[in-house]
Amino acid sequence: MFKAFAKAYLKLMRWKYNEFPDVQKAVVLMAPHTSMRDFFLGKMYFAVNGLKPTILIKKEAFFWPVGPIFKRMGGVPVDRGRKTGLTQQAIESFYKAKGNFYLVITPEGTRSKTKNWKKGFIRIAKGADVPVVIGFLDMSNRTAGVKGLLDMSGTDAEIMERLKRKYIGCQGIHKDKFTTGYE
Repeated sequence: MFKAFAKAYLKLMRWKYNEFPDVQKAVVLMAPHTSMRDFFLGKMYFAVNGLKPTILIKKEAFFWPVGPIFKRMGGVPVDRGRKTGLTQQAIESFYKAKGNFYLVITPEGTRSKTKNWKKGFIRIAKGADVPVVIGFLDMSNRTAGVKGLLDMSGTDAEIMERLKRKYIGCQGIHKDKFTTGYE
């Protein structure tokens, strides 16, 4: 039922999308992240592909009435003030998951403009031995989808550079809030 709604919604809003790769478990990066509407659009993308994502969201967003909705849609509240344990908890989630498991992370770590993207996804993917899917939402052409799997070889800095280059030309809902630093 939700899949049909998502297809209808994206068609009505003139969004195009591509298929998700055939992987059972993955860290899925979604960028640009410039608005809370990204959550909804990302959810629609996963729904049309018949997938249920798990999304880490700052705990402050879980206020009534949207908190229960976020939880039902796969949202997990995280305390960004506590740095300890989140990476290990995410890794353990992959091992505990029966069947498909897709952990969605926004590499910028904020909706504000920043060149300093977060590298925690690298530790999570390597620790859980899962691929990293490069997901995107591009307002310039109203397209949601994936750009493929991220090459995880080399140093964290090399991985991050390859990732940022994949997003050159992507435009967020608020175009002034997104940069890769390579434009």
